[in-house]
Amino acid sequence: MLTAAIVPVLAPHAASAACVTDPYSGVCVSPVTYKVFSTDGTLAVQKTPKVDNVVRWLKEGDSVGVVCQINNGGTDPYDNMTSHTWDYISTAAGTGWVYDHFITTPAQGTDGWSPGVRHCGSGGGSTSSLNPNNYPWPAVDGWVADGHGYYEGECVSFAAWAIRSDGMPHSKSPDWLGNADMWTGAYVDTSPHAGDIAQWDDKVNGAGDRGHVAYVAAVNSDGTIKVYEYNWGTMHRLNIRTIPANAPSRYLHF
Repeated sequence: MLTAAIVPVLAPHAASAACVTDPYSGVCVSPVTYKVFSTDGTLAVQKTPKVDNVVRWLKEGDSVGVVCQINNGGTDPYDNMTSHTWDYISTAAGTGWVYDHFITTPAQGTDGWSPGVRHCGSGGGSTSSLNPNNYPWPAVDGWVADGHGYYEGECVSFAAWAIRSDGMPHSKSPDWLGNADMWTGAYVDTSPHAGDIAQWDDKVNGAGDRGHVAYVAAVNSDGTIKVYEYNWGTMHRLNIRTIPANAPSRYLHF
């Protein structure tokens, strides 16, 4: 793709399409229309905010509805670009992620955000609607396979069930990922969002020697998060706690 020295910013306007679900928070958002610009003629729409998972292509000059933006996605090594900023878009063909450099959003600031563009996960999406009491194996004292690659009542079994059951958009299966310290998401979040999986490395902040995972139920304004989890403190039982957001080692987005 060719790179232009100056990217013109077209005046944004609300897209005519109905509201589109924020992929992080589940909030319904009215997309804002921008254009595809400064490509070699085409732009890849990716399944997740990184290269090499193309779902379709856009053409130079196409209109896209930008739902929201992140600044912690993958880079674009094919064009020697190091920005981590991606836009979640909606078109008549569906939704997906595009590298922000090739969209006429306002120029990114030093923080990687385009001024005025909505951040994914913001606005009304700080709390998940998941009910942890619906977990189908709430009191198992032995070792029973749950059919998804885990033992019933383990932290990994509950976290995988939560991702399958929370009704939020996810692009990667949480099943058959191994021990908690082996888990990988579609990508890593540098900050928590409701619906993420908090992951602890081995023996970090109370985790065991195989790590720990928990479901992020809420992100609070005071820098804490609420998590739902199993097998923390009491074997194979539900635990709900509020902890500092920096207690887990990272956050996995599915």
